[in-house]
Amino acid sequence: MAEAVIFVGLQGSGKTTYFGRHFAATHTHISRDIQNTPEREKALFRECLCAGRSFVLDNTNATRAIRAPYIREAKAAGFQVIAYYFDTPVRTAIGRNNHRADKKPIPVPAILRAAKGLQAPSLEEGIDEVHVVTPEPGKR
Repeated sequence: MAEAVIFVGLQGSGKTTYFGRHFAATHTHISRDIQNTPEREKALFRECLCAGRSFVLDNTNATRAIRAPYIREAKAAGFQVIAYYFDTPVRTAIGRNNHRADKKPIPVPAILRAAKGLQAPSLEEGIDEVHVVTPEPGKR
């Protein structure tokens, strides 16, 4: 069964690094940072659904409302929906964000706003599995 993996977490919480280590060889990477526009991101999402191709949706996906359409469409297409919640302290996320080498750092107020509205994923949303990822000790 194809997998729709939804990452949930603050900017700087390690989502993209985790994708590279655990999913890059098996799942299509869907991210606004890569596709550049919501339209391109949605087009790749729908392409994966139509092709039955496993993917990871690598964005903050901070609220149930943001996740709901992705979950609904993936379930309707017969995908198993798995959420990975990056339970990273705000201070850690800001520190990582400030040391990004791959792209321009996100403004700190944006991270603080995301943290304030962040809703952990739950099975009640229609998700089949929820995994929690915590930062490795000693890692920024």
